[in-house]
Amino acid sequence: MLLNVQELANRKEPAVLEESIDVNPLFAETRDVTPLSPLQAKVTAVAADGVVNVTGTLTGKLQLLCSRCLTPLEVEYEFPYGETFKHVSQEVADRGEQDDEDFVPFHGERLELRPYVEEEMVLSLPLAPLCKEDCKGLCPDCGQNRNETDCKCQQQKIDPRLEALKGWKPEA
Repeated sequence: MLLNVQELANRKEPAVLEESIDVNPLFAETRDVTPLSPLQAKVTAVAADGVVNVTGTLTGKLQLLCSRCLTPLEVEYEFPYGETFKHVSQEVADRGEQDDEDFVPFHGERLELRPYVEEEMVLSLPLAPLCKEDCKGLCPDCGQNRNETDCKCQQQKIDPRLEALKGWKPEA
């Protein structure tokens, strides 16, 4: 998603960019996220006074694993995207400095949006996806999915450090 900032500033009107991005390389090392469709990015860019505002939506479809029971679930997502970029001098860009954290500094006439869009998608994913709100998860002893059947494992575990106190009763 290459944006020509100089051309955008000269046009004085917003630019609409649409792109389908293959996100399989982003999740190649991840076992609990499988892309089912490419990331569809539709953004609008507006430039004024060396600042470029980019807003839009990111949509797609992923297969996630429930964080409690490991059941695969298909999720269609639609994330809002918004980022502000500010043109800075070459010296400032080389040092990596910025005086305000409300924008991303860039240098040059072109701005590649793809890494920022991919980062926003990854950061917007749920940290611990659930198949349902009251998911019971897996039994820690036998591994049985407690949503499907109840296992016969003892539910109350005694901390082994305190097991010696189990038979102790204070005198009345």
